[in-house]
Amino acid sequence: MNPYPHLFSPIRIGGLTARNRIESAPGSMGDLTPEGYLTRENVAAYEVKARGGAAIVTIGESNVHTKTGKAHGRMVPLDDDEVLPSLINTTDAIKRHGALASIELIHPGRRANPRYYDGPIYGPSAGMGPLGVPVTELDEEHIEEIVEAFGDAAEMAKLGGVDLCMVHAGHRWLLHQFLSPLNNQRTDRFGGSLENRGRFALLVLENIKKKCGADFPVEFRISGSELTPGGFDLDDMVAFAGMLDGKLDLLNVSDGTFHVPSTNTTMVPSMFLPHGCNAYLAAAIKKGVRHTRVAALGGIGDPAMMEELIATGQADLVALGRALIADPDLPRKAQGGRGDDITPCQRCIVCMSGSFVPYVKYATRVGVCTVNPTIGKESELFVSVPSDGRKRVLVAGGGPGGMQAAITAADRGHEVILCEKSPTLGGAIRYAEHVSFKQDLKKFRDVLVRRVARRAIDVRLNTEVTPELARELAPDALVVALGAEPVIPPIPGVDGPHVVLAVGMHEAAARIGHRVVVVGGGLVGCEEALELARKGHRVTVLEMRPDLAIDSAYLHREALLLELAKHPDEVTLLTRIRCDEITPQGVRGRDEAGQERFFEADSVLVAAGMKPLREQADALRSCAPDVLVLGDCRKPRRVLEAVRAGYDAGMHL
Repeated sequence: MNPYPHLFSPIRIGGLTARNRIESAPGSMGDLTPEGYLTRENVAAYEVKARGGAAIVTIGESNVHTKTGKAHGRMVPLDDDEVLPSLINTTDAIKRHGALASIELIHPGRRANPRYYDGPIYGPSAGMGPLGVPVTELDEEHIEEIVEAFGDAAEMAKLGGVDLCMVHAGHRWLLHQFLSPLNNQRTDRFGGSLENRGRFALLVLENIKKKCGADFPVEFRISGSELTPGGFDLDDMVAFAGMLDGKLDLLNVSDGTFHVPSTNTTMVPSMFLPHGCNAYLAAAIKKGVRHTRVAALGGIGDPAMMEELIATGQADLVALGRALIADPDLPRKAQGGRGDDITPCQRCIVCMSGSFVPYVKYATRVGVCTVNPTIGKESELFVSVPSDGRKRVLVAGGGPGGMQAAITAADRGHEVILCEKSPTLGGAIRYAEHVSFKQDLKKFRDVLVRRVARRAIDVRLNTEVTPELARELAPDALVVALGAEPVIPPIPGVDGPHVVLAVGMHEAAARIGHRVVVVGGGLVGCEEALELARKGHRVTVLEMRPDLAIDSAYLHREALLLELAKHPDEVTLLTRIRCDEITPQGVRGRDEAGQERFFEADSVLVAAGMKPLREQADALRSCAPDVLVLGDCRKPRRVLEAVRAGYDAGMHL
């Protein structure tokens, strides 16, 4: 029986039928060729989403008119017919699994980046652009040229095999800039009233329909509100949707603008926001249209929430971005009653942060996901990685890396023994059950535990892998995933009874006082400070370096600092402070000028980082013919690196 009958019912979109109500939101690839052509790895990345059951798979940002603007170093160039071979390969791969292929069309306007584009920066009105370069107001001749470019790009995309296209008219790209009073101060027929500000978008729609045919579906991605003083609001977008109704086939409703950091973390919802936080925008817009379909988005990952949005008429479809990065098989698992095996997106935004130019200095151009170790390696999923026979594999450590190694090795047919010295699996991420904004990490831990239980893995809890035990079990391969231990800085008084290590904070919650000083303002220290503030403590964070949480992904750091700023009475953040002594009354330190300062505290939380269990790991290196050391016992890092290392170990034994 289908547990989600509305979510998995077909729907007509223009002249096409989508097999269900799940749309894969546009996902860009940082590792395109220098020209912007799609590689074999890119093809596989889109194909796994189609194979996983999404009804529409949308290829990410494509540039429509390089002559007048380019935002990134590598965007699919739909004004270059040399892109066609790789585009056809991609759409063929999507459609062979029964999904519809789409592509996102973009013109950057004011967001054109001089690093990648040496022409004038164009926008609806003159002024200073977001990258500090003057903007030239578009005259009507150039507007007409860009309108034609959108139509030509859609025509090229159709020739390349796409079934429909998405025009980006949100997030402060060019069409959004014309809609926004913040950027559009024109007094001609493209400025002033909402009807005039929306004229450019309507001309683009008409041009695409003219060139691609009335039965070629067109989707607009819009910001349902700019969430910014002086910008357009939801009422404006309801009215704009009414202008498009019956002419446009699908509206994809997001929010915000890249130019206002406080809206970045609702546009790309962080873990501090509720799931489905933007769905209210789609629901309001859906009430204002009769013919155009509406897709809701905004950190949606639970099939039950998707079902409710469709069943209650708040949306016609749901658009999933990071949820399908975390688990491309989400639709297939949900429809098949395997919802408890869906890998939950953490909304840590690490997938986007690495290539989030121009806000990060260097673009990594490599796809990663904290909980999906196959991201960036999707081509491996379509080939059989050979094994040189069934092996006896011993995994030492039941954290995320160890569990993933055991799961992958078992799936490849090896005999696996997983030993964990504590009474439960989970390792370092067990703390997540105590943190209000880490519940998705707890769900991920639970998913890994269930996956271990459902496989023929010999799990031995309360069992430490010593050299003696390893030799007794005589494995062919030994995966060492022992974890790490906290760094205890050589500060006088650090062993005091009121000092708590961050790694054990939640077990020691009962003895943490009202006033807390956190020694260490990295990611862990800042996140724990936020959790303490939410529970009513007054917290002071002391960091030696000039910046806070610099070890976190860019967009998560931005969201975390914004969240901390919401607690000005509870949290004080101080940088360039060296801690000299911990006393029963607090912490004594010095600022960068050398002036002594004292910070009163009932409790002191030490978050000075982690160090690998290197000696314990080294003791096991001679205990099997093949020994792999991974995760924190090699080098303390993130869950992302632990899970990927575990997957790699299991795949290549």
